This record gives sequence, structure tokens and C-alpha cells, in this order.
Amino acid sequence: MTRRLTQPGAVLLIVLTVLAGGLGAATATTPDRQPVLRAVPIETRPVPVARAGAACPDPVVDEESATEVAVAAPGSLVAPGDADGPVRSEVPPGRLGLEPLTGGQLSGASQQAPGSLTYDALPGQGPLVARAVDGSAPGLAASQLTRSTAGAMRGLAGVNCAASGTDAWFVGSGAVVGQRGRVYLTNLEAAPAVVDVLLYGPDGPIDAPDARGVSIAPGEQQVRLLDALAPGVERFAIHVHARQGRIAAAVRDLQVDGLTPLGADWVPVASAPTDRVVVAGVPGGAGERRLHIVAPGDSDAIVRVRLISGSGAFAPAGLDVVEVPAGSVTDVDIAPFAGGEPVSVELSADAPVTAGVLTRLTGAPGELGEIAYAAAASPLRPATPGVVAQVRQDKGVTSALLLTAPAGDATVELRALPPVSAPGSQVRVPGGSLLAVELPKVGDVEYYALSITPLGGSGPVLAVRQVDEAEARGPFLTSSPVAPGRYAVQTPRVVADLSAGLRAGP
Repeated sequence: MTRRLTQPGAVLLIVLTVLAGGLGAATATTPDRQPVLRAVPIETRPVPVARAGAACPDPVVDEESATEVAVAAPGSLVAPGDADGPVRSEVPPGRLGLEPLTGGQLSGASQQAPGSLTYDALPGQGPLVARAVDGSAPGLAASQLTRSTAGAMRGLAGVNCAASGTDAWFVGSGAVVGQRGRVYLTNLEAAPAVVDVLLYGPDGPIDAPDARGVSIAPGEQQVRLLDALAPGVERFAIHVHARQGRIAAAVRDLQVDGLTPLGADWVPVASAPTDRVVVAGVPGGAGERRLHIVAPGDSDAIVRVRLISGSGAFAPAGLDVVEVPAGSVTDVDIAPFAGGEPVSVELSADAPVTAGVLTRLTGAPGELGEIAYAAAASPLRPATPGVVAQVRQDKGVTSALLLTAPAGDATVELRALPPVSAPGSQVRVPGGSLLAVELPKVGDVEYYALSITPLGGSGPVLAVRQVDEAEARGPFLTSSPVAPGRYAVQTPRVVADLSAGLRAGP
């Protein structure tokens, strides 16, 4: 007769004994270690940008000033047709245009399909926003050009309208007597932003409590005056950081001597600090060239300086090595070495740095001066061509490109965008040199848009658009780096998953 175990306690004892034996065996056969978690790589693929926007911060329009805002959407028109070119895709033609930051529409400021348009800003209109969708979004570029004939703003002031981001660097402006700098913070997004404006000066980081934790509502622009944040500072480096949301930032500098205007211009966005930067396209002419270098980290930076000119590259005697104390902005006079010619400045450092150059032009005796800024810039490549949203060709106006090939030889294709129709041209820039290219007049229009596409196999090339005008009371000048276009974004491949709808693919 078989005896059964019917007591619950006995059954539990047997179960516990079996589990204990199993765990003991596992302990004896498995090393005593934590499980290793391995990240599974997620495959991504580039897809064309579907929506793009940029903020044009302050279109000044009054009795002495006029502002034009230009928008260009090259789409796939700039694709050179090789594997290194922009991503192609069958997408709708899309639409591009301008609208007020506060919402609404502007008459005649939108169109379908890739191409370009220019809009004359109206008094009191406030900030404008360039937007593009679908096939007009890849490579979107917008710029603003103000021409003032009198008053403190006298001169040309040009700026690339900025896309939203979380970080932007500027090297330039000041807050001494006769100098007025402004930081423009524009929220293009549907969510609020919280922004810190971090300042560096000749003596190190600047404590400016009013520049931290700035809340900016959707569709709002706020302006911070540098002389209110940090009075008496001769030169700045400015880091705009969005701790929440995204922001489009811009900086404008204005200089006067009493009631005499000395020039006004925008400070271009500089590339983020790194151990090697190139300040491209410092204009030529008579006057000052002040190189400003910032080392925002905790370590001093030893910086090697090389100038790149039309005749080649060289280290200026006595300025080949510059020491930049940690957290400070150092000033270097490069005018004696530039010889009045346009140059680019290559910096190699043992700690992250970024930089800019202030040009002060002096005219003939009795004429008024003018200022322009250059900044550390990013090179154009076959997959990320650049676009000049407006090439002016008015009477008495000269539009030029300053092309710099800091390493190997570079070859770029220049092509006018619709509605202008003209054959393209190729320009070769020898490695280690700068080439100034005066842009030709095309048709009978006052302005047109231009794409700049490095060809396959070309070395990196940096481009700067420069506009000169011989005004009766002295020179007019502005220059802006041509930024690499944003044509594609990386997105993960996804597969169907009934439990989650979609999940990342392997």
C-alpha cells in the first residue's frame, strides 16, 4: 500500500528542498557575478528634413533704414548626383515663406516648390519667421540685411536667420562707453523655453544673475542688453544655453563715438569650442582686425595661430602661439600680419576654444567708419551644401564669396536658384589658401539666391558672403558665414510589434 503525503507542511518542505537544491547547483556551476547588459545597436537611416524654421530677429525699418529678408529653399536642386550628395526622396514640392513671429500671414511672402523669395519688411512688424515644409524644407536658408544711411545704425548689418537649438556661441560685442550689444532670444516652438545667457570677459566668467533662468513663452522674443547685464566689459564671449525647450539666438553690436556712428553689425554664430577652429573670411581693407579667443573650460589654452591668405598659409611671427587663461577672452591684433588682404584664421589648441574677429574699417579722411564680424565656422561638404539666401547686385554694390580650403584642394559648384535661371560654374580653391570670388550679375534682377556645393572628393571648404557698398560718407560692409545646410535627419528603422505598436528594429 502506497502512503501519500497529505499534510500541506510536508508538501511545502519538499518544494523548498527542491528549490534549494536547484539554487545550490546553479551557484556551484555559475560564476558569482552580475548579469552583463549589452546595448543592442539600433540601425538608423537618413530621411529628408520635413519641416524647417528660422528666426529673423529685428528687421529695422524707419526713415533712415530699410530691411530685406530673403528665404531660399534649394530642396534637391543642389544634389550633385553622387553618393556623397544630399539625401533624395520623392516628397511633395512643399511650401516656403515668411510670417510674423506672433502669427498671421504676409502678403506675397510665400510660394510653392524649391526656390527663393525676398521680402521688404514694414515698420513695426517685429521679428519674422521663415518656415518651409516637405520638399522645400531640406537646406532652408534665410537672411536679413539692413541698410541704414544715418543715425547710430548707419551701415550694412546682415545676419543669417537662426534655427532653434539648445546651444549657441557668439564671440564679439562689448559693454563700454560707445558700444551697445544686444542678445535676442526668440522662441519659435510650441513649448516654453528656459534659457541661460552665460558671459565670459577678459577677466574670466561673469556673474550675471539676470541672464539666468530666462523664461520665454512660445511665439515670444526677449532682448537682453549687455551693458545692463555686465557694464564696463570690453569684449564678450556669449554662450546661450536652453535648459528647457529650444531657442533661436542672435547678437547685434552697435558702436558710436558721441554722436558719430562707427558702425553696426550682427555677430555671427560661432562653432562650439573644440581643439581646432577656423575663423573664415575676415574682410580686407584699411583698419583694425581684432582676434578674440575664448577658452571657456577650466584649463588654460595654448593656441597656435595660422593665417590663411590668397597666397597661402603662414604662422605670423611673434603671434604663432597665444596663451588664453581659463574662462577668459583674449584679444590679439592680426591687422599688421593681414596686410589689408582678406584672411582666415586657423587655431589649434590643447584645450577647447572658439573665436571671432572684429573688423573696424576706416575710410578716407573725413569719412565714417564701419564694422563687420567673422566667426569660427563649419565647413561645407558634398552632403551638406550651403546656400546664400540673397546675392545683391544693385548699382554700386559688390557681392563676393570668400572661400577657404584649410586642408586639401576644394572644388565647389556655384548655381543660382529659381526663379533665376543661369548656368552653374565650378571654382577650385587650392589647399591652404583663401580665394575671393566676385559673384557675377545674373539677369536684370536686383538679387538672387546661390547654392554652394562641394563636389565629390573635394576637401572641406568654408564660405563667407561679403557685401560692400561705396556710400557717399564712407564704406558700407557686412559679411556672414555660409552654414552647412540641414538636409537629412537620422531616424531609427522600426518594425511591427503587436505588443507596442512599433519598436526599434535590430
